[in-house]
Amino acid sequence: MIPDPLVAVVSVVAVGSCRLRTATWGSGPVEIVLLHDGLGSISQWQETPADIAAATGVAVMAYERAGHGASTPVPDGPWPTDWLHREANVFGDLLREMEIDEPLLVGHSDGGTTALLHAAGGGACRGVVALAAHSWVEPCCSEAIIAMRRSSHRIVASLATHHDAPAELFEAWSNTWVSDAFATWNVRPLLASITAPTLVVQGDQDQYATDAQLTETAAAIGANATMMRLAGAGHIIHHEQPAVVAALVAEFYNRMGATSTPTQGD
Repeated sequence: MIPDPLVAVVSVVAVGSCRLRTATWGSGPVEIVLLHDGLGSISQWQETPADIAAATGVAVMAYERAGHGASTPVPDGPWPTDWLHREANVFGDLLREMEIDEPLLVGHSDGGTTALLHAAGGGACRGVVALAAHSWVEPCCSEAIIAMRRSSHRIVASLATHHDAPAELFEAWSNTWVSDAFATWNVRPLLASITAPTLVVQGDQDQYATDAQLTETAAAIGANATMMRLAGAGHIIHHEQPAVVAALVAEFYNRMGATSTPTQGD
């Protein structure tokens, strides 16, 4: 009997000094884990976790990084330039604490980068679906975030629905992304270490990236990467094309169940 995927079980997991909120749809071992974007939370995934659970029939877990949603600690200034690497380490600890073995990772934006870094560092995973991930800083991304900072009051107000500390979160995230120190951040040299099958997905209307972010990220991973370019999609793909995202994750999950040999293409 397939469990009802529409009912999420929420818990808080202690990982070092962090207390991370998680939500799980379905029952049995967690097979798919969602990693949210730079300003994301569990609730901002909307119906995506339930849709993926329904499409695959397996348990799906989402979690909130520290400072996001109800997870702590709350940031008290800009994050360090290696914060995504640190988050990948915390994520690995979370998987071990929750005894989740080799899940499929589905990460959006900064969450996609975190998933890629986890896989590149040898972290256990069955595969990676990276939605609009970043592997280096493009001028269009910095410029978009600078524009966001000009409207910070409006953005913080919208984030308050989803986060306990929206102002602190927005300042930590946005200040880091536009800092001079972060301008040279580039993880492409690390991605060749990824051995898990990886699907790199980007909308062709992504306002935070050029097409090179898709092609060069996939090229840096190499033969284990497959590219998918979504027509008409912007940066928040799972809001704009939720049915497409659920379907492509389910197809990728099912394909990995049939074969461990990755394919390449676009």
